[in-house]
Amino acid sequence: MPRPDPDALLPVAHDVIDKAVDYVLRNPATAVRQKDAHEIVTDADVAIECLVRAALLQVDTTIGFLGEETGAVGNPNTYWVLDPIDGTTNFSHGLPLSSISLGLVHDGYPILGVIAVPFLGRRYWATRAGGAYRDGARIQVSKTADLSKALVALTDYGGPQPGIDDLLCRELDRELTTRAQGLRRLGSTAIELAFVAEGSLDASISIWNGTWDTAAGAVIAHEAGAVVMDADGSPHSTQSRCAVAVAPALRDPILSILEIARGTRYWPAEAANTPVWNSAPRS
Repeated sequence: MPRPDPDALLPVAHDVIDKAVDYVLRNPATAVRQKDAHEIVTDADVAIECLVRAALLQVDTTIGFLGEETGAVGNPNTYWVLDPIDGTTNFSHGLPLSSISLGLVHDGYPILGVIAVPFLGRRYWATRAGGAYRDGARIQVSKTADLSKALVALTDYGGPQPGIDDLLCRELDRELTTRAQGLRRLGSTAIELAFVAEGSLDASISIWNGTWDTAAGAVIAHEAGAVVMDADGSPHSTQSRCAVAVAPALRDPILSILEIARGTRYWPAEAANTPVWNSAPRS
């Protein structure tokens, strides 16, 4: 299908995010269970995903849907992508750093993103070529140019191969702790990308690129002026191995640190996270 108009679909995204925020604020985490060695899921994750998916498919069935909990369905070239609760561990402990992240992807690139941070009362959004906003105010990345003065976020451990992930993240952790002013692990990639967009973080490094985690934040950070890239500096897309967003002047210093990933499965070579699509929407 031709590229949809992200500005026309932005009200749709806000409307379903309103519903999701209302749900999460009214329903504490229950039925917590382990998904894998690093991740948990709650009943709220599943309920929000089902709610949002049903609402979006009622609007337009020609646009596909990819959710972290229920998988991919419909159009694989143009689709909504949702992380119903990014930062589920934080959410389950009552820590307010969790988010609801909804993106719209066309031909491998995010063109719309909305991220709600319900327990902080914040919302971030952007459309491709339309600028980035927090609660209606335009936002921009920081002007930090010296890594020694930069506050950097590094994703939590937890990609598809925990042994490699953990070792690689430990090496990056050691290097960034030495060279940056501060290093943080917030537990939500979407929040980290939104914070880069508003300038409260100077860089976010995710050694993993689950599309539900990164699509919305990638377009928001890009529209706020960040360089959003893979580990080798190539432009970020859904096919990237990693998701890195930085203030422009920090691009080269961060890329030099990411050379640690060379020779690992994370050094960009081919798509690592392509979902399996069903041909028709689920009822």
